[in-house]
Amino acid sequence: MDYDTVDAEVRELAHKLSDPDDPALATETARLTELAEQIADEVWRERALARVRRLPDLIAGPQTGTSPQYDEASALVAEALGATGSPAERIEQAERTAATVAGLADQAPAPESGTILRMNSALARLIEELRIEEQRAEA
Repeated sequence: MDYDTVDAEVRELAHKLSDPDDPALATETARLTELAEQIADEVWRERALARVRRLPDLIAGPQTGTSPQYDEASALVAEALGATGSPAERIEQAERTAATVAGLADQAPAPESGTILRMNSALARLIEELRIEEQRAEA
C-alpha cells in the first residue's frame, strides 16, 4: 500500500459523497484508515492518515466567509475576473487585486484568512491566461 493509492481513494470519495453526515462516510473512513495503516514508511503513513481524517472537510467543501474582509475580497475578485480591457490592463488590475486580497486575508478572522487568500488562485490563473494571450498577440 502507498500514499498515492490512499490519496486517490480519498479524492474519489470526496467527489462521490456529497453529505459529510452520510452513514457511508464512517464505513469508508474506517476502510481507508486500515489501508493507510498498511503503508510501511512512517512519514507517508501519517500523511495518509491525516488525509483520511480530512475527508469530512473535503466533502463539506469550503465554508463561505461572513467577515467584511471576505465580502470585500469576493467583490474585488469578481470585478477583476469580469474586467474588460487589454490583457496588460487586466493583468495590472488582477495583480493589484491580488495584493489587496492578501492584505484583507491578513486582517480577516483566523478561520477565514486562508479561504480569502485562496481567492488569489483564480487571479493567478487569470494572469497566466492573459500573459499567454499577450504572447499570442505579439507573435
